[in-house]
Amino acid sequence: MSFAVNRRELFRYALSGGALLVVGKIPLTRAALAADAAESITPMVEIAPDGAIRFFCPSPEMGQGVMTSVPMIFAEEMDADFARMTVETMPLWLAKDAEGTVNWRVVPQFSGGSTGIPRAWTDVRRLGAATRALFLEAAAKRWGVAATMLKTEQSVVRNPATGDQLGYGDLVADANRIVLPADFEPSFKPRSEWRLLGRPQRDKGLPDIVTGRTVYGLDATYPGVKTVLIARSPWLDGEVRAVDDTAARAVPGVLDIVVLPRPDLDKDYTYLAAGVAVVAETFWAAKKGRDALVIDWDKGPHTDESTRGFDAQCIRLLDGEQGQIVRDDGDVDAALNAPGARLFRQRYRQPFVSHAQLEVQNAIAHVKADSTIVIGPFQSPSGASRFAAAFTGHDRLKIEVIVTRLGGGFGRRLTSDHAAEAVFVSKACGMPVKIIWTREDDMAHDHYRPAGHHELVATVDADGRLTSWQHRLASASKYGRRDNVTADQKWTSELFPDDFPAGLADNLRLEYFAAASGMPRGSWRAPGHVANAFAVQSFLDEIAAELGEDPLALRLRLLGEPRELPYEGHGGPVFDTGRLASVLKAVARLGNWGRPMPQGQAQGIAAHFTFGGYCAQIAEVTRRTDGSFRVDKVYAAVDVGTVINPEGVRKQAEGSIIDGLSAAMGQAVLVEGGRVETLNFDTYPLLRMEEAPREIVVEIINSEKDPSGMGEIAIPVTAPAVANALARAGGPRVRSLPFRA
Repeated sequence: MSFAVNRRELFRYALSGGALLVVGKIPLTRAALAADAAESITPMVEIAPDGAIRFFCPSPEMGQGVMTSVPMIFAEEMDADFARMTVETMPLWLAKDAEGTVNWRVVPQFSGGSTGIPRAWTDVRRLGAATRALFLEAAAKRWGVAATMLKTEQSVVRNPATGDQLGYGDLVADANRIVLPADFEPSFKPRSEWRLLGRPQRDKGLPDIVTGRTVYGLDATYPGVKTVLIARSPWLDGEVRAVDDTAARAVPGVLDIVVLPRPDLDKDYTYLAAGVAVVAETFWAAKKGRDALVIDWDKGPHTDESTRGFDAQCIRLLDGEQGQIVRDDGDVDAALNAPGARLFRQRYRQPFVSHAQLEVQNAIAHVKADSTIVIGPFQSPSGASRFAAAFTGHDRLKIEVIVTRLGGGFGRRLTSDHAAEAVFVSKACGMPVKIIWTREDDMAHDHYRPAGHHELVATVDADGRLTSWQHRLASASKYGRRDNVTADQKWTSELFPDDFPAGLADNLRLEYFAAASGMPRGSWRAPGHVANAFAVQSFLDEIAAELGEDPLALRLRLLGEPRELPYEGHGGPVFDTGRLASVLKAVARLGNWGRPMPQGQAQGIAAHFTFGGYCAQIAEVTRRTDGSFRVDKVYAAVDVGTVINPEGVRKQAEGSIIDGLSAAMGQAVLVEGGRVETLNFDTYPLLRMEEAPREIVVEIINSEKDPSGMGEIAIPVTAPAVANALARAGGPRVRSLPFRA
């Protein structure tokens, strides 16, 4: 089933409490729509008689700005007064089709893959245009004129011929009586009439954030809720053999002890760390109770796993037999052995990386007799719903999921293990509970960015033309333990066959080796791309240095004439070489690329295509006499198509650069004896303010292409830009992250 709203989807309207409720539906069959009738209606937008607008954003907000940019799209097409619009997160709303399959009823509800804006551009934009049409029709009937004679602006319908005007609030009752036909096709405003899109808008949630009114998951409460801390297995896939909870139960305020069993290791979507939960009146009581537990652990099957051992495994794989070929153009072997070919070969390494979001995992759950409520910071509310259904047996339509604002996500909260724990414990103890993780819990039981080793091989002929390219990757696939992904498809989360330089080299081969690991893996901001861009963009600079060619010139030469190449992965259907070249040229102009710099200072450049967006960066570094360095300045040029909110795009570029630099400088999850050893920010440092670039300069290239998201576009480029700058400043060529190992 497609999750996109059908272009001829029904729009339904219903009056409730004096407000107009505007509803879109998922594309169920027409028969299902007809049978669903009354119970299918729920608000996505409320318009009150006084003209106030309440918008329910389908994408959870975690700092990426969707609760500003998504309603901007709606408000523009509706011609609404954006200043009078309040925004809330839409509670999860599901439906069953005629076959009983559960899906989103209105539009997809999740945040991930930089999909919030592209989805809104199709779904929410249509909803806004339909709402404007409704008010035009209502005013036309009121005045007895054709709707085509009327204009809208700032939540007002005007009759230019008479000067009459009516506010949307005045027309709510009339608009509610109008039913748009099933084949209704909304008319979008021409760009020349846009008053909102493309103009900087302040974050809708900013006033509440700075005054402390915003409710994050940790702020959320619930009547009678108890606090839960869990002592989880310190070993990967460990198990509780036995527990002595005598002392824990004696702690004042401790109410119950619940054992969480070892999960089914063959089912990735059900794995939770085995442990013992302490249910208490307060956090402190739960912590004291947890500290008092005496647990006999079965250390599980991964006691021999270590960082060094994993690295050695990846090296053996790359040194051994051929891996799985995922793309093979031309004849790479012949090109590698061609007379006169100049051969380049290097290897690059990335470690496991934690999300380290500042708000630790937490969730509230109340399991009742035939229903469940779950509250918390979820990137995937439907994932929380699936866990709740699995553990309770409740119909998913009787599971209510309320999403708070997220104190960071970065892909971590796409996995709803925190919701699963809360549901499991609530069912076991019969009370509403709030699970709270400590920082050590969060670091030890993350779903980490996969670690891996890359080998890149290329040949260049006597004219400097790239004649072959081979990228071999040995890594712990994000899909490694998923039983819904076959063994021959594990590579799909790590390598992308149509990525640069695919289609630009006649002979190209991509090869994957699945490395074994007991580490839980998951999505980490720009998954796959953030690792591959470091290897590819570093390798390009190494080739340029050997050839004595300017790194920018080499990239532009490889891209060649602007053209669209097929791209089947997320962000497709095409990769536009001209758009990548444009951001390279823009950032070169912005940063005055190639200018003379003092001894020990240099610029580095890198560019990448991620999820439909294009980003190039120049990093300026100063290398000190003791070998240390700092990043002085970063320039970035981004092209994400039509720009909804320039302020949001700029913030995401700046934040991505800081996040990318933070991960590259000193972050690596270390494992020894099957246990994670990096448990807090003393051993897993975030970038400090004095380490941040003094200035980040961002240029946004606007276009009339459909918009892509911005949350992950810039992050893959930062690490290679810094590595390239450091090498050009006379420092070592960094091929293994982090820089400060």
